[in-house]
Amino acid sequence: MVSFFGEVVFPVSRAFWDDEDESTPNERTTNQPEFTVRWLKEKPARINTLIVVEGEMLLDFTKECLCQSSEEACLVEDENKKKMCIIYQVNDDVYLCIVSPRFNVKFSGKLVDKISDILLSANRTICITCRHVSQFKCNDTPNVPSFLRMLVSKNGESVCNLKETLLEQPNIVYGVTAGVLSYAEFMELPSVLYVLYADHFVLDSLSAEPLLKLFIAMNCAMHDVTFTGKNFFNKGNLYI
Repeated sequence: MVSFFGEVVFPVSRAFWDDEDESTPNERTTNQPEFTVRWLKEKPARINTLIVVEGEMLLDFTKECLCQSSEEACLVEDENKKKMCIIYQVNDDVYLCIVSPRFNVKFSGKLVDKISDILLSANRTICITCRHVSQFKCNDTPNVPSFLRMLVSKNGESVCNLKETLLEQPNIVYGVTAGVLSYAEFMELPSVLYVLYADHFVLDSLSAEPLLKLFIAMNCAMHDVTFTGKNFFNKGNLYI
């Protein structure tokens, strides 16, 4: 069972604040984004399975596996009409929510609140996010290219057949997926969150194996994915 989480903890040193953070509380409130939900297809009364995916490394791979030819069913946009989430209808039973890599995670709670009616209409919600293995805090880190850890809401034990090791303390999960699971816990909804820890920033046939195993356990029909010549993560990383 999870505890409540999903809150973004801001840095304690002023050396890490940017110019925006120097603004007054009233200014910060004014700059809060506004989200709108716009259905492009008929809004379903119930959703059997809602999959929420967050993390740039996962997005293209997940879309290619699950919804190569699926059309956008719903958009969550900010006040500038930028897409913060795209929901695809995979089939009659499954909807896939992709969180934009441009989304600022400090506003995760507000976005989750905006899509709360969608979460309430889902019979089960499966969240997937990713972290580099360097962020995994444990005395015994698996010596494999990638591995999964999971968190479940108190009513989420039967959400997915794939049972992974529960995420150990003091590891932290944040962002939209964490907010969705926290909301599910509060509202007593069946939900589970999987965290993929990988030793690279690019998914290949080895590091993607836990994801494929998860998709199979969710009984999702998968499209063939060819890794040759493909890079499922195109953002550079610089460490100082």
